[in-house]
Amino acid sequence: MPAAAVYHDVRRLLKAHVSAKVDEASLERLSLLVVGILEAQHASPSRIAQALKTLGLSDAKPDSIERRIRRIQNDPEITAALCVHPLARLQLCLGQPHELLLILDPTLQDERVVLLTAAIWYRGRSLPLAWAMWPANSPLHGARFWQRVAALLDEIVPLLPVGVPITWLADRAFGTPAFIDLVVARGWSYVVRVQDQTRYRDQRGHEGRLGDWVRQPRQRRKGAGQVFKKQGWRASYVVVYWGRAHRRPLCLVSNLPLGWTLIALYRRRYPIEALFRHYKSAGWQWEQGQVTNFKHLQHLLVGMALATWLTLLVGAQVAREVLAQTPTGRRRTRPPEAKHSLFRLGVDRLQQALRSACDLRLAFWLSDWAAPNWQHQATAHHARAFVFYACWLPGEDC
Repeated sequence: MPAAAVYHDVRRLLKAHVSAKVDEASLERLSLLVVGILEAQHASPSRIAQALKTLGLSDAKPDSIERRIRRIQNDPEITAALCVHPLARLQLCLGQPHELLLILDPTLQDERVVLLTAAIWYRGRSLPLAWAMWPANSPLHGARFWQRVAALLDEIVPLLPVGVPITWLADRAFGTPAFIDLVVARGWSYVVRVQDQTRYRDQRGHEGRLGDWVRQPRQRRKGAGQVFKKQGWRASYVVVYWGRAHRRPLCLVSNLPLGWTLIALYRRRYPIEALFRHYKSAGWQWEQGQVTNFKHLQHLLVGMALATWLTLLVGAQVAREVLAQTPTGRRRTRPPEAKHSLFRLGVDRLQQALRSACDLRLAFWLSDWAAPNWQHQATAHHARAFVFYACWLPGEDC
């Protein structure tokens, strides 16, 4: 049975990665949860149960399978620390990246929950690393916002390879000294967007608003100086860019070497928006789920994070297969594989495997950490062959 083979592959992956504190019963329920999410492409326990029944992974009735899935929501062993963090730590160790881009951003679940997520940039997509959650539209109780951010950063520290440069990318919500101080204190770099009314003082003592640096679209400016007058000046490099399609200038601050490359680096923040789409609409349909209890949501997020990691692991495997094929040199257009993200390639391959259309043979490791966005990489793979192929054709100029 193909679904059973995929289930055993998933269980093998989880057993090799999760903490030894997760017992066999919890491991079995977690494996069923992840496979159910992948098949149903939905985070609702009832939809997951129906998917597992359809796949033939249980002889029980859907109601009984659903109760089994819901037991995971009270399982103290199903936590990010025991199930997601060991997988992330091992994958980062095996992948041996020369540098890592980490992204921090919040999102809302149906105006009820705030989910603050830290994710790793990988070839145009992002992998969830750690998160914090609290009720939306209500005052915070207990730790304040920046205390929660600091705790999240401390949670991430032991997961990262020693000696690998870390750069944080974040939007305007984190364009404050409070966040920058937390990042710098841990020896990390940052590229953060700030409000255009942020005060800036250059090295000659001239002071003004960052947004006033440029007056119209297609203008840009960069410099070194200090920012954040009201909270106490902080030394920083600054880049201001008003793109043709932007309504307002893009104002960036960073402690990395000054250059226009900071704009391209900041753009690598956007894959976390794709991650939230995978969670909420174009993937696991989190906002349409039936789980509202906070403790239960935490456990469900573990299953969704593992499903996302697994999908990108499979997508990376598909990418290796594509790049291993010698291009003909005759393709003038974007190849079919380059029209989809690694996430979509992974989803499609998993769906094929669950329906016996292909042999999955999972290779659970992430490679090419230095590679660009996958769609650009796949296009360049064929474009280079096309250029050199044309050079050999009679009458063609190189």
